[in-house]
Amino acid sequence: MAARAGAPQVVVPQMYDQHYFAARVRDLGLGAATEPGVPTAEALTSALDVALRPGVAMRAREFSGKVRSDGASVAARHLLTTVPLASA
Repeated sequence: MAARAGAPQVVVPQMYDQHYFAARVRDLGLGAATEPGVPTAEALTSALDVALRPGVAMRAREFSGKVRSDGASVAARHLLTTVPLASA
């Protein structure tokens, strides 16, 4: 939601796909990520220092226009038109 809103973000990944998306946020320059687990005050301060930089805010605003809002309907349409239904 932060990417769609155009807001810089700090991700604190804990499990599953959160690590991947934390890396994407960092790699795209949309914010920062801490190491997994309970973040320290120092880690959060460092991540906020990155996320609050003017260049990060500018990239986040620019990126927001690229985020689709129709992903679920596109996926559903794809499933309904390309995946054969199992016979009962």
